[in-house]
Amino acid sequence: MEEALLPSGSTPADSRRQDGVESTVLGRRERAIAGGDRYQKAAAMVDQADDGVGLPVEVLKQPNFEHCAKLYFWFIWLNPIWALNLTILLLLNFFEVPLWCREDFPNPCGDPEKFYLGGLPYLTRTESLILEVTCVVILAVHTFFPIAFNGNKLFWDTRLDNIKVLLLVLLAGDTIFNLVYVAPWGPIEHLPFRLGPYIRVLIVVVNLRGLRDCVKTLAGILGDFLDIAALLLLFLLFSSWLAFILFEDTIQGKTLFKTYGDTLYQMSILYTTSNNPDVWLPAYKQSRFSAIFFVIYILFGVYFVANLVLSVVYDSFKGQLAKLLVEAENARQEVLSAAFDLLDDQGRGYLDKQQCGKLFNEIKTYRTLPHIADEDIEAIFYALDDSGDFKINREELADLCNAISLKFDKADEPAYLEKFPRLYHSQKFEALKRFVRSDLFEKIVIGMLLVNLVAVIIETTLDIQNSTSQKSWQYVEFALGWLYVVEMVLKVVVYGFNNYWRSAQNRFDFVITVTIVVAETLTYTLPNKINFFANEEWIRYLLIARLLRLTRLLVLMERYQVMVSTFLKLIPSLMPYLGITFCIMCFFCTLGVQAFGGIIYDGNPRLPGSAIEENDYMVKNFNDFPSGMVVLFDLLITGNWHIWMDGFQEVTGKWWTQFYFWSFYVLAVLFLFNLVVAFVLEAFFAEMEMHSTAKESEVASDGDSSDDEQKLQGNGRVSRDPRDPRNKVKRARNDNVSSLLNHILSAEIEKTRSMKENA
Repeated sequence: MEEALLPSGSTPADSRRQDGVESTVLGRRERAIAGGDRYQKAAAMVDQADDGVGLPVEVLKQPNFEHCAKLYFWFIWLNPIWALNLTILLLLNFFEVPLWCREDFPNPCGDPEKFYLGGLPYLTRTESLILEVTCVVILAVHTFFPIAFNGNKLFWDTRLDNIKVLLLVLLAGDTIFNLVYVAPWGPIEHLPFRLGPYIRVLIVVVNLRGLRDCVKTLAGILGDFLDIAALLLLFLLFSSWLAFILFEDTIQGKTLFKTYGDTLYQMSILYTTSNNPDVWLPAYKQSRFSAIFFVIYILFGVYFVANLVLSVVYDSFKGQLAKLLVEAENARQEVLSAAFDLLDDQGRGYLDKQQCGKLFNEIKTYRTLPHIADEDIEAIFYALDDSGDFKINREELADLCNAISLKFDKADEPAYLEKFPRLYHSQKFEALKRFVRSDLFEKIVIGMLLVNLVAVIIETTLDIQNSTSQKSWQYVEFALGWLYVVEMVLKVVVYGFNNYWRSAQNRFDFVITVTIVVAETLTYTLPNKINFFANEEWIRYLLIARLLRLTRLLVLMERYQVMVSTFLKLIPSLMPYLGITFCIMCFFCTLGVQAFGGIIYDGNPRLPGSAIEENDYMVKNFNDFPSGMVVLFDLLITGNWHIWMDGFQEVTGKWWTQFYFWSFYVLAVLFLFNLVVAFVLEAFFAEMEMHSTAKESEVASDGDSSDDEQKLQGNGRVSRDPRDPRNKVKRARNDNVSSLLNHILSAEIEKTRSMKENA
């Protein structure tokens, strides 16, 4: 799926605007850019600049701009196909037969009970090959399609496009190699290694802007991390040498600290507290005073050195993130400048009041601006004219666009039923619209959720007790499911599907509701014909997931507002970093399956006495991709992670096994995962501060309009009727991730800007 080609001041990690154009405004902007007049085009460019999507500035200046715009929007309309293709490529790793498996179906890896496999069904090698070839063909179209609207020169001069082409060629070559392996006439009988699974992960990363920004940020802080990691290594080397000397002639030295290498190994694991207190029990049994050394080591290492590492890395992380925000804002200003050039067709370097008035009226297509009479345009023009020269230059136009994006919501698209005005504006339908938009309707939905919660609790309890009354409560849940369908249909009819789909909460409700209703209907109508629907347990899990909507009740409670608000804001911001963590796990899992696949099984003579066998960890292995991902998750949370490291070294007999586990710990846990934790903590404190400041400002202002709003209202004759749905003025833009990030990174952003100005 293609990234947003036109970055903006919004955060690069904002998943709502990541890699595509918002569907709720695509149609209007497409028509304006491809076939509108210059004012309609400029207004669409202003709107897409705020969203961070659209055509590159270079394309905007091309003479065949309208033709390129049409091709670009065709490309955007295919985003669901691009996204599905990337998803299939990534998930293909989970369903491929591991390379070490050489037996025939239905058990290509042998007895599942013997080899402790993950349980997911395998695609045959031929099915995997067909699916991969199809994905490569679609990926090739996706990769080279931008040539149509960017042009050959711009495409091949872009480093990102060159990287995409290189990865496509590598994946295609690996697929051809796999074809020779799968073909019965092929000369290759055994394939111990494949490059394709690694390339798939890289292709997903380079095609998603949020993940690319994560990689760019992490690469920027790598130097600082290596510096502080060297200090950590010196601490471990010195502490291990000291421990080796102190316990040389003790039981500790004779059992666990036999050599300096053994001591360094055990002390490094102790730094992660994974083997605490087992590793120093022999010394403690012999002398209670030995606890002084280990307690000081743990306190200094875990609570000082570790936090020092985290502080240095996080400080560097904030600096890199600030650079991304500044770059995005600069790109946004470029687009606004291009819009200015489009309006200033005579090259005067300024806009007059007639031009501003026409632009202002066109911007109302995308923003909930109040209605302004023609005679008020002149007052607004003078209010915006900071220089007092009766001309609006680039900077003043940018101020206007910033004020609009800060103070006014996105305008809704017309609902489909508005095409039938006699029905849409009839008395009965107006009453229905008022009801659906009222607080009463929301309270009814919350009441349904509470009833649903009680029904799920009772039905689950009766199921555990094997009571025959369980069936009646299942019918209650089934009926509630259709009530949710009624709620969904009413909202879609009243608001329109595009406006309904704009909300992440509505998208969650839609997917859950449709899935549950379809599943329940098939379960009760065809219980014996479809085996998959014979098990009703998974439907209960979806019902419980739907109850997550009850979190909206927490927002109504003062004490939980900050916590819930921070959580909801951080979800889109953290998703790219969690996505990078998942991609790293996929990368290491592929390596683990290729290196350790098939060695953990009943009957392996190396297993008895190993750490894996003694701790009954054989079911968690790298025999296939699903099993390996479970192991890596355990390593990610550092729960007894050294047991797998010791166990696999014992089973393989290879000394390099330790590097696999240590590299994953350093990269995924010490470097990335702790970074996410630190970001969550600071975001929570920043949100608390913003919440307190907003409350104080609300009380102090007592309803006074801000300077920006006063400028937009002009001389006071602007309509401010609160009943007008187009007058939804926002006091501050504190309800999105951008405001939170800009608050956290305010000092770093100013520092970055000053450095660029001085450079």
